[in-house]
Amino acid sequence: MPEFVRSLDVSDPKQAAMLVASMRLLRGSGYVGFDGEVPALHTQAALASAYAHVTAPLRRLIDRYAGEICVSICAKQPVPAWVKDAITRVPEEMRAADRRSSTYERAILDLVEAGILAPQVGAIFDGVIVDVSGKEPTHGSVTIQAPAVESPVTGTVNLPLGQAVKVTLAVADVATRKVAFALA
Repeated sequence: MPEFVRSLDVSDPKQAAMLVASMRLLRGSGYVGFDGEVPALHTQAALASAYAHVTAPLRRLIDRYAGEICVSICAKQPVPAWVKDAITRVPEEMRAADRRSSTYERAILDLVEAGILAPQVGAIFDGVIVDVSGKEPTHGSVTIQAPAVESPVTGTVNLPLGQAVKVTLAVADVATRKVAFALA
């Protein structure tokens, strides 16, 4: 999969759309906690194999527990009760923390994009339609190259997924952190 993603040519609209789809597919991770038998679903999707990612304990809460398990195994000692007691609730705590982190990061990116684009409301950009709503095919997402932004786009006709288009910057509001384009 990594070779395929790296081989995509972002100057080709269809391949640019595939790159965006690939990034969405491989984004994020999940957590599973268990004590004893390994759960049936424990593979990392992009690698299609079992996988554990452990970093410094101060970076992510879950690493504090994983590190303690590793220390116990290496010392041939039982895993401490405080770790075993928390092992089933930590994955949900991590999912909640990841959601908060993603929301925060997206808000910062939205603010920067709106600030950069605000002086250009009404300008026409070259873009690629990278997503089309299944419910409303006149709504979706467009990626423009300069500046590199992916934002909502609407049209009066169905959006042509994977096709190069001209779009007009309709909204770039710093106060609401909103950027939106319209099919030109």
